[in-house]
Amino acid sequence: MSRPKLVVAVAFVAAVVGAFVASFAPTYSSGASTYDENGSSVFVVVSVPIVLTLIPLLVGNRTARIVCAVVLWLGCVIAMFSVGIFFIPAAIVLTIAAVVRDPVSTSPG
Repeated sequence: MSRPKLVVAVAFVAAVVGAFVASFAPTYSSGASTYDENGSSVFVVVSVPIVLTLIPLLVGNRTARIVCAVVLWLGCVIAMFSVGIFFIPAAIVLTIAAVVRDPVSTSPG
């Protein structure tokens, strides 16, 4: 596995953990979770960052990493006071993956 792909895989794991925490951790003052308060519709919201980290993992080029990192950061900022804060670690790691250049093949030719 190449280095950028490994970093994107770490971002994917961070997004999955962020989605789990955003959905099931007691984030309300009453001790209820986001799932308890909003039902299964929260899964639609928290699946977006997971998909944004999955796309560069499947596509594998730097452009996909850059675009998905920018969109993930926009989502984190827009949703900062609800679930966006839980995805900042994934956005940081995906930004690192976007900065890392793809390995150059050294095949003769």
